[in-house]
Amino acid sequence: MKTKSDSSRFSVIANPTEDEVKEFQKGLEAYNMKKTNGEFNSPQPWLNLVLKDHEGIIVGGILTSTLYWSLYLEVLWVDEKYRGLGYGRDLVLEAQRLAKKNGCITSHVYTFSWQAPDFYQVVGYKLIATYEGYHGGITELILMKRLDSIDDESTQKVDSTRFTISEDSTEESQTIVRKGLGSNFEKYVSDLMKEYPQTGYKLVIKNDDGQVIGGVNGYTIFGTMNVEA
Repeated sequence: MKTKSDSSRFSVIANPTEDEVKEFQKGLEAYNMKKTNGEFNSPQPWLNLVLKDHEGIIVGGILTSTLYWSLYLEVLWVDEKYRGLGYGRDLVLEAQRLAKKNGCITSHVYTFSWQAPDFYQVVGYKLIATYEGYHGGITELILMKRLDSIDDESTQKVDSTRFTISEDSTEESQTIVRKGLGSNFEKYVSDLMKEYPQTGYKLVIKNDDGQVIGGVNGYTIFGTMNVEA
């Protein structure tokens, strides 16, 4: 659907097709790679770890991404029954160890005030920025840790009484971890999410020949718009 605009301007298309979205994302990717000498998405592949109990059931996990030699902790979840036992710490430290081994020099995390800002500071992250524009008095905190501060040997101790952590990038495992984190949102901020439901948005710009020459996509959360690309 075209938005209303000056006839001399290129068309802004709302609700573009998936192919049109991929086209503008491909252009952004090419720009980023050019500006970083091909290192924008380094290192690959992204690390995803799961925590399994002694019966092999996934009871926690951490999903990450990387951007220009920095690790980003996207999702961290431990089943409520096993919180306070150090498994969250174990997941973060193992992700850091593997990321450092792959060449990452820093690690970043974005967390809400009702989640785990204190936890990340306990495991060595430093607060570098805050955002206070969300409804409900929620604050988002951005924390960072240099990976050259890691003692690699201390993160590889084996204890047979502890649950195991392993790499697992299957869609099924990632879904379990994401749903686990989602249950925390339902528990702590369900009313706010109902009042300000999360929505996604996508727009592309086409020239007079119908070629995609730009675009934007993102989502809203707690009444605030976030631009992803």
